[in-house]
Amino acid sequence: MKKSPSYTEVLYLYEQKHEALLQKFSLLRDPKEIYEKLIELGRTLPPLPDDLKRAENLVQGCQSEVYLLAEIDPDGKMIYHIGSEALISSGLAALLLLVYQGEPAEMAMLCPPLFISDLGLGKSLSPGRSNGLASIYARMKQEATKLYLKKNS
Repeated sequence: MKKSPSYTEVLYLYEQKHEALLQKFSLLRDPKEIYEKLIELGRTLPPLPDDLKRAENLVQGCQSEVYLLAEIDPDGKMIYHIGSEALISSGLAALLLLVYQGEPAEMAMLCPPLFISDLGLGKSLSPGRSNGLASIYARMKQEATKLYLKKNS
């Protein structure tokens, strides 16, 4: 079994992903451009098979139906499967995946998505969308914690 990364290592990985994400959005100034980028990101998500769209995979607190499943690979890296029919919800989920997908479970557990406010999304998202984004992250963190504890018990 591979050794878990230290807090410093996790924080360093997070900061790298955070900076890369900010760079990806750096030329966008107008909230409309940011929404267009989110929709574009949402379209990159692979479709979630219908048999996984079950009540237990539904993220509570989202305006639209968002389904989330997670697994942890043998190296302790999180693999998230997220699906939504709503383009903005898909885009917000894809935004989170850009940072947390394929990273140690500890990253989702210890590093909240501070890039949301750095991107100015907090100001441009409706309260419902902000709550949905927070709910998706909370579920990602919950799944990471559950799988981390299971793997390390």
